Parts: sequence; C-alpha cells; structure tokens
Amino acid sequence: MRLRNESLATGSLLVLPPSGATPRTHSLLLLVEGAADIRALRDIEVACAPIVGRELKWHTVANQRDLATISPRPDPSRITRVEVAELRGLSVEVLRQLLAPALLLLQQGQPCFPSATRTEGSVVHGVDFLGRDSELTTLREFVMSGQHVLLAAPRRSGKTSLLRRFAQQNTSELNTVFVDVESFQSAEAFTTELVARSRGQVFTTETLKQVRVRGWKAALREAIHTLASGSRPLVLILDELVFFIDNLRRTPEDLLAVLSTLDGALSETGARLVVAGSMPLEQLSGDLNLGRLPGAFGALRRYALPPLAHDRLDLDLRRVLLGTGLVAEKGDMEWLLRHVDLSMPYPALRFVAHLASSAYERPLSIATLETELEAFLSRTGAFTELLGQLRQEAQTSLSTAQDIESILDRLSRLDSAMDAADVRGLLGGSEEAQAQRFAWLMEHFPLTLDGHRVRIASRLFQQFWRIHRGLTP
Repeated sequence: MRLRNESLATGSLLVLPPSGATPRTHSLLLLVEGAADIRALRDIEVACAPIVGRELKWHTVANQRDLATISPRPDPSRITRVEVAELRGLSVEVLRQLLAPALLLLQQGQPCFPSATRTEGSVVHGVDFLGRDSELTTLREFVMSGQHVLLAAPRRSGKTSLLRRFAQQNTSELNTVFVDVESFQSAEAFTTELVARSRGQVFTTETLKQVRVRGWKAALREAIHTLASGSRPLVLILDELVFFIDNLRRTPEDLLAVLSTLDGALSETGARLVVAGSMPLEQLSGDLNLGRLPGAFGALRRYALPPLAHDRLDLDLRRVLLGTGLVAEKGDMEWLLRHVDLSMPYPALRFVAHLASSAYERPLSIATLETELEAFLSRTGAFTELLGQLRQEAQTSLSTAQDIESILDRLSRLDSAMDAADVRGLLGGSEEAQAQRFAWLMEHFPLTLDGHRVRIASRLFQQFWRIHRGLTP
C-alpha cells in the first residue's frame, strides 16, 4: 500500500463547467502510469458515460502543466486527482457504483469521496457520512408516528452524525432542533440555550441574565412553545442527555424540575423528543436515586443503533481509500477486507488514517500492514467507551461482567458465532434477567444477530478483544 502519486504527467480529464450552484469549474483527473492502465481507463469512461452525458467530454492530458490549454479551463484548486491504478480490475458495474455519486458531488462543488483523515473523531457531514439509510428510515417512522425515542449506542458509534443527517433530510416535514446538552451545568444554562434557539440567536450572557430575571421554568416553557409554533411538528433532539443529568447530580431537585417542565411543554405542544446517549437513562436514574423519570423521559422507545450493514462495506471501504489517497496494491485490498470493516466507523477510520500517516514514510507491504495493525490495536483508545461500560457493569454485578467477558472471548475466535439461546443461558438468572442482560450486551457491544446466531460485527473489535484479553489465535 502506498500514497497516491499525484505528480504523474499524463491522464484523462473530465471538466465540469461552472453552474449557478458552483460558479467555478470542477474537474476529475485520472492519472495514467503506463499501457496497463489504458483498458481500465476505457472501462472508467464507459461507467461514467450515463452520468456525465454527451455534453461533457474527456480531455486527453499529455502533461499536467498543459491543463491551461483545455476549454473550459479547469480551476487548479478544484481538480480531484485519482490514479487509474486505484480502479484497475473493477468491473464496469462496480466502477459505476463507485463513481456515480462521486461525479454528482463533484458537480455540486463537494469532495468526491469520504476521507479518513478528514472525519476521524468528528461529526461527519455530506460525503463523509457512511450508510445508515435504513436506520434513518426507522427513526423517521418512529418520530412521524408521534413517538419519543432513545437512540442508544456507545460513544463514537455515529449517533450525533446520524441525528444531524436526520435533521438535514427532514426539513420539509419536521422542525428539528438539535441541542448538545453535555456541556450545560445548570437548568438556567440549558434554558438559555433553548431561549436563544427560539429567537434564532446564540447563547449570550444577556440572554442568561434575562432567564434569571424571569425564572428558568417559565422561560423554558415559553421557548418550547415558540419553537413548536410553526406548521411543522417540533422534534427536540437532546444529545448525550446522561451527561447533563450527571452534571446536575448535586441538585437532583433542579434536575427533576427541568425534566418535568420540559416534558409538560412537549406534551402541550405535541412535540417529539429524541434523546441520544451512550448509557441507559434508567441506569443513571437508579445511580442517583431519582426513581422513575417524568413523562416522556421515562417512556422513551429504545432504538439501539446497530453496526453498519455489511452489504456496502466493501464499496465504502474503497471509497474511503480513494478519499484518503491510499493506493491498494496487489493483495492489499484482500488483506484489508479480512481485517478491517466499517461496522464501527470510528476505529476503522482511525486505522486508515494511521496507515496514511505511515505511508508518508514508506510503502506498506502486507507484513508491514500486519505490524501496523497490531501496534494500532495495542494502543488505540477507540474502544475505551466499550471497556468503560464493562467496568460499570462489573461494579453493579461482577458475575454478569465476567459472563460477558467469557461470551466475548468465545465470539472473538475467527468466524465464530453462537446461538442466541446459548448466549442468554450463559448470562444466568431468570428468563427475564437473561433477556435484559442479552439486550444490554447487544446494545453496548458491536454484535449483530443473524437469524438466531450472534457474532461480532466489527473485525477490528474482534482482533482488539483478543489482544486486550491476551487470547492466543
């Protein structure tokens, strides 16, 4: 594996002329190294033909320094360069699936491919958002039917990115207000944020002063009524609510008052509530001796965000390599597909970004890839949240935590799967307790249920767990 060579002299250029949405030219330059690329280049042009149409033509580039002679003249800062070698050996149909969305994004003046170096650890948008179409559909169905939802998954699983995508896709039907509540330390601060949103403003000290003068309860209720006053139903999304609850643990009376006041306003306006969190609300409520949470907060429909579907993982991984500038050479792609997938996007993108950094120093052979993977898994913090959940469970029930470790040990064997009934049986307790523990396990770890068989969905986590536990192959 190596970095893309963008200095290759010759290639084929597709120039997309300016439009109303994109006032500057955007271009795709396919770089050719030798005769072996000619057939692949022809297949690429065939694959792109239905998308680019007859009015757009490929231009032969004898030397990159002569791009100024092409009409319409390409904007040097808007040229996406790809080596033909990166696409060699793919069928026309696969090329079309790979390049069709890229060309549409190029026409809109956006990046063509997702990049591991651009997305790791941050909220992703646009082309960097991977998959989740079925999850977005499910969430929409819940909300449109008037349900309040808890979107549950470990941190770094893509909850925030999915909810922001949800808000972008449903603007014509819903008025979605997204609030990251993790940083708020008081009921007044949280209310001030909602008041500012209801006025189309941002949080200011002056708004906080007004909330204190009026009283936060009345201000909170009025803010929700204002936000819900339009023709579209209000969907209030509270990201990482458990951290806000934890921040108010010193004043539980204020905490319950916030939730009760907010629940009352949501009920009065018919608004929907979506809560995203990395730990169950009832667990934190029990830890704080709050009892049953009021109204909608105590009756949220739990939707556990599953690992990314496998049907597009190979294609999406190729797209990530293209966006990151990594060229998979002979045997590299097969190695990647055996060891890496995007079921958990965050650790996978961290590893691809790590490879890109290492490739700056030298090309990466298969043996080097093996070494880099082992080193990455030995020191990565990408799975810290999962281990934290297990530590939390151990403090509640040591035997259950040990049972979970035993199950993960068995599942971490290559190509290993277990019958769901056997997993429940290993968790011990009554049938009801087994069902609850099984649901907790499936929600907090990257596991998937295929029929009645449970397996680890993330190849990276499977290998990480073996290293973490010191298990032999």
